[in-house]
Amino acid sequence: MTAPVMPGVRQAVAPVTVYGNRWCGITQMTRRILDRAGVPYRYVDLDLHPEMKRRLRWMAGGDLRNPVINVAGEWLEQPTPRELQWVLARHGLI
Repeated sequence: MTAPVMPGVRQAVAPVTVYGNRWCGITQMTRRILDRAGVPYRYVDLDLHPEMKRRLRWMAGGDLRNPVINVAGEWLEQPTPRELQWVLARHGLI
């Protein structure tokens, strides 16, 4: 049995989750990097999931910068493309 699909959440079996907003250019750039690299990921639109946005803000100490990315349990807040690629490579995803 599979979990129900939530609106604004791109479903994928992946160790990568991207939390961000559709209107955020950096979030969209991050998603393009993952798409081009062929890395499967789950996308959570924070505009559609305010409870997750509150949780991430709490985890970040009150100041949240999009996107927030979880790669195999490692949290990244607004990483540069190079930082993201380095973490993906370290986890054997690229």
